[in-house]
Amino acid sequence: MTPLVLAVAVPGVAPLAIDRARDLFSDDVLSVRGDVHPQLVAGQYWATDAVLDETASSGVLDLVRQHTHAQLGTSGQQVTLESHRAGRIDIEGITAVVEERRKPLGGTAFVADPQGSDEAALVEFRLDSGAGAEIPALVPGDAAGARPYLSDGKIRFVEQGKPEHLVIRAKTERCYCLWRVRIEYSYRGDKHTVVVPPAGQPAFATTAWGPHDVEYNIRVEGAQRYDCKAQPAACRFKPTS
Repeated sequence: MTPLVLAVAVPGVAPLAIDRARDLFSDDVLSVRGDVHPQLVAGQYWATDAVLDETASSGVLDLVRQHTHAQLGTSGQQVTLESHRAGRIDIEGITAVVEERRKPLGGTAFVADPQGSDEAALVEFRLDSGAGAEIPALVPGDAAGARPYLSDGKIRFVEQGKPEHLVIRAKTERCYCLWRVRIEYSYRGDKHTVVVPPAGQPAFATTAWGPHDVEYNIRVEGAQRYDCKAQPAACRFKPTS
C-alpha cells in the first residue's frame, strides 16, 4: 500500500523563507520617503533670501518658493515608512542631523496668520538644542512636558502592509538650518540605518524669525507689502506666540 504523506503547514515558515529570499536579492527591508508638510503649521510663515518687489497678493508665496526658502520658526515635514518584510521592524532611534547652520533668511518674509489650528505632530525636533549636530526626537509638548520619542512615541515599529507616517514639527530660533532625519531600526536581530532625504537630494530646511528687508502680510482685509527698513514698526520680526 502506498504510504499517505500529509503536508503540514508550519506557521511563519513561508513568510520567513520569502524574507530570506528577499535578503539574498538585496531587496530593501524598509523604504522611506520624506516630504515637506507645510500644512502642519496652521499659518503661512515663510522667508527667502531674495528681496521681492511684486505687488502684494497671496500669489507671492509661489515666488518665495522659487528662491532659497523655508518656513519661519516652525516647519512641517513627513516621513513615510513602509515595510517589505513579513516580520515586525522595530524603530531603535530617530534623530535630526543638522548639516548646516546659516544666518536666518532675511530677504523677504511672507506672513499669513491662521484661520484654524495646527495639525497634530507625532515628532518634534528642537534644532537649537544639543551641543552637536544630532538632535534627538521628542514627543511634542511644552518645555517641561516634552519627552524622548522612544519612551512613548506612537510609532515604534512598522509592519508589512501598513505604511506609517511620522509627522514632524521642527523648530529654530537661531539659524537657517539644513537637516535630515536619521532612523535606526532592527529586523530579526540585524541593525540598519536610513537617512531621509537621502544624500544627493535637498535637505529639509527651517529658518528662524528675525530681521528681513521686505514683508508681505496677507490679511482678511487685503494684502500689503512693507519695506521693513523704512517701516520697521509695520513688520513682524518674531512669532506672535
